[in-house]
Amino acid sequence: MRKLAVLLPVLVLAACAGLRNLAGAAIERPRLEFREATLQGLDLEGATIGVSFDLTNPNGIGLDLARVSWDVEVEETHLADGVLPGGLKIPAYGKAPITIPVHIRFRDVPGIVSLLRSRRDEIRYKVSGTAGVRTPLGVLDLPLTHSDTLKLPGLPGFALQGVSVRSTSLSGVALDVKVRVQNPNPFPLPAGKLDYALSIGGAEVARAKDAAVERLGAGGATIVTIPVKVDLARLGGAASALVGGDDVQVGLAGTASVAGLPLPLDLQGSVPARR
Repeated sequence: MRKLAVLLPVLVLAACAGLRNLAGAAIERPRLEFREATLQGLDLEGATIGVSFDLTNPNGIGLDLARVSWDVEVEETHLADGVLPGGLKIPAYGKAPITIPVHIRFRDVPGIVSLLRSRRDEIRYKVSGTAGVRTPLGVLDLPLTHSDTLKLPGLPGFALQGVSVRSTSLSGVALDVKVRVQNPNPFPLPAGKLDYALSIGGAEVARAKDAAVERLGAGGATIVTIPVKVDLARLGGAASALVGGDDVQVGLAGTASVAGLPLPLDLQGSVPARR
């Protein structure tokens, strides 16, 4: 009896270990494979990419997705992260798609304005994380990763168009300075604002904040009119050129804010003065 009492716990432990081994052998590890990355939206504010994976269940029983956690790096800088809820069913010997909606805001990318102004065409991004699959053995975390490049949009172009003289008096002149804004993209640009200092003939004549730039259609152009009133004494030699309809040297320096991006402006040129 004493020998039997001693052997019984050992036999029970051995039996339990065998069940665990059998359970482990009965469940094959699911597979997670990258399928495609689809550009779902692109404008000057950012891009939305659907990054899809195929989750394959090699087992004879159905499994389900517990969770998906992911993060995004752009140009090797962490930019965003998120968690997708579980509940997706993966049938026995079947597969199910997982799509991670990745949104990249360009204004969050360090140095994005410099990258855009350098006419760089693309930026690098990487999506990584884990997909947790619920099995009879518990949740198995499967690693996911995908790296690619994203085509960048074009910056709007700004150029001095001309000066219109609205009226003159013995003491001053009322002007409209015309700035042409061009959208090189196949999508519209949201409305923006200008903060600027205006110079004529080398002398600063006006400053303003939050001058409106209208919404601009895809591939379109618009003229922004900057109205100013200037004392003739401040214009110096440029006064006679304005009144006489000759070319005048105009400078516009400041910042254009479009889609949350601060775009530096430094426009200089000789433009015709028209009445």
